[in-house]
Amino acid sequence: MKAKEVMMLNPISLSVTETLKEAAEIFSKQDIDKIFIVNDIEQVVGAFSKKNLFQAIQEDRSLETNIIEFMDTQIRCIYEEEDVSTIFEKSQEVFPIINYKDKLIGVLYKQELLKAYNKKLTIITEHLNTILNSTNNGIIAIDKDLSISFFNKAAGELLEVDYNKILGKNIYEIVPNSRLPYVLENRVKEIGKIMHYNEKKILTNRTPIIYEHQVIGAIAVFQDRTDYNQLLAKLEEEKNANNILNTILEMAYDGIVVIDKEGYITMMSKAYTKFLGVEHKEVIGKHVTEIIQNTRLHIVLKTGRAEVADLQKINGNYMIASRIPIIKDGEVTGAVGKILFRDVQDLNLLHKRITKMDQELAHYKREWKNANRAYYSFSDIIGESEAIQRAKSLAERASYSMSNVLLLGESGTGKEIFAHAIHQKSKRCQFPFVKVNCAAIPRELLESELFGYEGGSFTGAQKKGKIGKFQAADGGTIFLDEIGDMPLQMQAKLLRVLQEKEIEKIGSTNTQKIDIRVIAATNQDLEDLVKKGKFRADLFYRLNVLTIQIPALRERKGDISILVQYFLDKICNEMGKYIENISEEAMVCLQNYNWPGNIRELENVLERAVNIMDKELIIQTKHLPKEIVNNGQIESDQVISLRERIEEAEKQAIIQALKATRGNKSKAARLLEISRACLYEKMRKYQL
Repeated sequence: MKAKEVMMLNPISLSVTETLKEAAEIFSKQDIDKIFIVNDIEQVVGAFSKKNLFQAIQEDRSLETNIIEFMDTQIRCIYEEEDVSTIFEKSQEVFPIINYKDKLIGVLYKQELLKAYNKKLTIITEHLNTILNSTNNGIIAIDKDLSISFFNKAAGELLEVDYNKILGKNIYEIVPNSRLPYVLENRVKEIGKIMHYNEKKILTNRTPIIYEHQVIGAIAVFQDRTDYNQLLAKLEEEKNANNILNTILEMAYDGIVVIDKEGYITMMSKAYTKFLGVEHKEVIGKHVTEIIQNTRLHIVLKTGRAEVADLQKINGNYMIASRIPIIKDGEVTGAVGKILFRDVQDLNLLHKRITKMDQELAHYKREWKNANRAYYSFSDIIGESEAIQRAKSLAERASYSMSNVLLLGESGTGKEIFAHAIHQKSKRCQFPFVKVNCAAIPRELLESELFGYEGGSFTGAQKKGKIGKFQAADGGTIFLDEIGDMPLQMQAKLLRVLQEKEIEKIGSTNTQKIDIRVIAATNQDLEDLVKKGKFRADLFYRLNVLTIQIPALRERKGDISILVQYFLDKICNEMGKYIENISEEAMVCLQNYNWPGNIRELENVLERAVNIMDKELIIQTKHLPKEIVNNGQIESDQVISLRERIEEAEKQAIIQALKATRGNKSKAARLLEISRACLYEKMRKYQL
């Protein structure tokens, strides 16, 4: 053990220029008996103890006397890399520890070193006991007085005694017929001897314990012969199984190979070696990747997953290969590979057919995934009005919740976009988003669509059955649009799904647990339907947890100009056309119209306008439907008033954007989807 491992750091020292007074002050404050004295380069030149201080006081010396007059100069220093075991040969109790420059860096007390040695010995003893108690062999040791000095856990189990209460007892108390005293007295070894104990046959080895040519005890290591016999029987079984396996490999027509956990070949059928054109003795012990072209057996070792009926190209031909891991006690200990040689000429055709099937399967998977995912996010909800922002804010808060959501609003207000956005921002966004229009599915088919059915449940049912929309949405969100049109019978079944979180397919007697979130939407007054008995009150209360009212377009006319620009950009991109803008007269007509079809109607009107335009770049009133134009024809003084209203809406939008971005004009321009120069121009116009 090196000195630096056990020394105490930051030792207290005094300079050669210090006096008895400084030494006395240190002794009064610190619980130490000796202070080391160092020169101006921190090298130890002596030591000053309390004994030295008492001597100076007895001689009636002044406290201003220099300490070097009384210090001890016969001090043994120890280097930090030095073995400390030699200090026990010295009478000195405290040792200064110095570095390679002879500078004082620590101090070592004999007493502390003894504690360190004792702690280390305790740890070693505990480790040794842990090791000996972990073995399956019983171990008993006795001293010269025949008292048991060691008795491990396995010995207690074999001899059926509590091993914690044995130490110190005479060996004959525990094992009456023990031969350890004989081994101790005669200094002889007894190896492989059978001892009978409590109707057990115990195989034991006994040997004397010799230390410095003296016998100080004896030790026995033993095990139950029953385990030994069982091991021999197991080895014989494995030998027979190995012979059977070798016989099977020799007779097998197909190619079979076995590898160990490192990937080295341990067995290979004669048919396989013949196909590969190699000798059997050449492949055993070689790594499988060196012998078999395009093999994946070494990969199966890593993954632990079987690969069945895979295509593998060997010597220019496709073979059907299967690879199975060998698992023992939960660990992969090897793998078996098998290939089919029959009809090799047909395998290339089979490969093409399988490839085509894989492509078709991937296509259908993409189609299903696309049909059951959310497309829109909150950025697709366009508008700056207070009404739409309030609905959008509530919807964003709803996305963080797991509760059901009820979307209320007229047709065409964007309820489905809100449902998409809530799912996209929720924790379920990685799982399916399944849409169901309750009004579009015939009543007699609605139950099978929602819950699915078992094969042959009714006339016309598919043989393999079908999963329902609820099961398809498991883990994700199901959007029930037009919930107000759902039949009362189905409302009762939906209520059970919401309460029990389980479904039962048509034709099945088993229920299946599901984890879904329901977002429902309607353009009807559900409370009125409840009063009329057309909608269940209990279902209404289940759905009416988070209710979001989506405003009609006539309630947010300040957003029309923003929506017009958004839809024009979208339509032009889809149709490959360029439209510069919309005239003020046409915009006034759009502003004055009541929009019974809401945003959907506005988008359709703009799409119609773009379609009928020839080479014009500005949408005029002639491109709009008559009912919109006629509704928008007003006196010129009214036109001015409406223009002012549009400008006021634009001004308010800029103010809100600047407020939202805390005055950052670049961010405000991006938020308004205009250039920064355009923003500055409008700010000057409105004196902002």
